[in-house]
Amino acid sequence: MISRRRLTFQLTPLLDLLLIVIFAQFMDTQETTARIEQRAETKVTQAEQQVAQLEKRSAAEQERLLQLTTENAKALQSIEKSREAYETSQKSFRMLQQQSEKTQMEQSEQIERLRDQRDRVGELVQQLFQLPEDTLDPLLKSKGTPDSPETREQRERIRKQLKELAEARGEDVVRHFLTYDELTKRSDIWDLYLTENGVFQLQIGDKSADFRAATKEEFVDRFYAVYKTTPQPKSLVIILFSYGDAKASVRFAATQGLPLVAERMRADSSGRTRFEYAVMGFVPQSTVSTKKQPAESR
Repeated sequence: MISRRRLTFQLTPLLDLLLIVIFAQFMDTQETTARIEQRAETKVTQAEQQVAQLEKRSAAEQERLLQLTTENAKALQSIEKSREAYETSQKSFRMLQQQSEKTQMEQSEQIERLRDQRDRVGELVQQLFQLPEDTLDPLLKSKGTPDSPETREQRERIRKQLKELAEARGEDVVRHFLTYDELTKRSDIWDLYLTENGVFQLQIGDKSADFRAATKEEFVDRFYAVYKTTPQPKSLVIILFSYGDAKASVRFAATQGLPLVAERMRADSSGRTRFEYAVMGFVPQSTVSTKKQPAESR
């Protein structure tokens, strides 16, 4: 017969061991929880930082988008204004082009009219130069001494020029007068006439002066005195001297005094003006009075 044995356990040590194990597990759980919480907090902090950065980026992108939208609107307005300005400039250009075409047409018509007028004037002047011999001879023989070689040569030269002008085309005649007109623009023509009574009549533009001179010295002084009262002449002055039925001594004083007074006036102008003269010869006083009538009536 088997005998039974009684087992006896000591519970206190086991309870202590159990408590130790439970405490160790609790501590491990606490550490694990702490680590999990710390990791969670770290991730939350990182997530918050990322969210903040994303919010900043989003705000910057929104601001940039707003700026781009504003710039785009301004660009559209500028494009619209440019388009309107272009359309306006195109309209102005078309108007200017039409005006230019109209002006060119009017100028062409005006030039054509001027050409017709020039041709008619040239033909008229051409006919005027066809003077009959009985009219031309007395005029040519009235200048200077009719039988001197110089006078005959001058008459032949004038006849030849009149013949050339009479046979020339209308435009050549007009060109001749235009050349003379350009000459008068660049020079001054002074008319000096000696009347039958021995009075010198000097016409300078619209101004006229009369004086007497019996000797070349008096002529130079009085001519020069009139010159000093006139405005500054052009670079060239041509003095045309003609005379009526005056005394030979007075004519001689003028012809001898002209080169002297010309040189004196040139020196006074410091060489800026050149003075030339030409003796045109005898001209009846009635012809000169007729020529001066329009000027006096003005």
